[in-house]
Amino acid sequence: MERKYVSEFGLHTYSSHVTICYPNDLKNLNLESKNNIYMVTLIPKLTFNPNSLEVFDDHISLKVNIKTEAGTTSHEIKTILFSGSHKEYEYSFDKPLKTIFVKDKDGTGVGIRILHFYLEISRNYLDSEIMYIGQAFGKEGERDALDRLQSHSTLQKIQSDILFEEPDNDIAIILFEFTPRLLASFDGLTKQVEKSPEEDMEHFLNVIAQPPLVLTKPIVTITEAALIHYFKPKYNSMFKNNFPDPGHAYKEFYELDYNSIQVELDMDTIRINLYSKEKDYNSFESIQYTLHPENIRKSMFDIFGKAEK
Repeated sequence: MERKYVSEFGLHTYSSHVTICYPNDLKNLNLESKNNIYMVTLIPKLTFNPNSLEVFDDHISLKVNIKTEAGTTSHEIKTILFSGSHKEYEYSFDKPLKTIFVKDKDGTGVGIRILHFYLEISRNYLDSEIMYIGQAFGKEGERDALDRLQSHSTLQKIQSDILFEEPDNDIAIILFEFTPRLLASFDGLTKQVEKSPEEDMEHFLNVIAQPPLVLTKPIVTITEAALIHYFKPKYNSMFKNNFPDPGHAYKEFYELDYNSIQVELDMDTIRINLYSKEKDYNSFESIQYTLHPENIRKSMFDIFGKAEK
């Protein structure tokens, strides 16, 4: 299959900021990032073991219980919470054993959630199964995932189902801020090109004049669609079996005659092993799709290997 243009272009979106929390903690988040795509996921049930708490002058030692279908394991975490003697503080736990409270002699203190404690302080990774992928943008980017999740029927259904069907798991929300950029591929050596040099230059100038420098509704939608089609989460219906499609709400990339889309997720920032029943995510392999059938148009990613179908 020959190239259509010497100059081929694609959309690349990558997660420039990622946050994970329990649904109950969404209202307490204070994020500077604009998170337009979110995932509802299942993670192992984490609880503190209050009887394991040991307080030393310069650190504490505390075990976290990790419950899965295979059983319950315990992980000891030793950490320095602050400077000074740790014995001068009082320690307590909430009833679900999801929060450790640390207070000084004046009663002032903080609460540390177990999800943050395990991922950030212990530096361990946690498996996370995708159940649903969604987005929020509004007309001009005035809405984000936090707005959408305040009243979300699918999230409520997943919570209800998990309560009875998945007692060994908790629900976690992963929030993504994506940054777009333009991918370009130039092949001046290939002689077999469908379009003429004049048509190629017209295509080049048209794309360059409208680069994807800021996040727009179509960029968010095509990123969401690529993720849904790749992972095929249980509670999604749209895009699972019909992506890419020029009839969807990202037709501007067809009008500009883009070749492909590439999506990258940086899950190492939150130490999550992301997967679905359909696919495991590999941080070393981006999600790639050509926007046209391969029997019609050659993928710009062919030099790296075949794009995801």
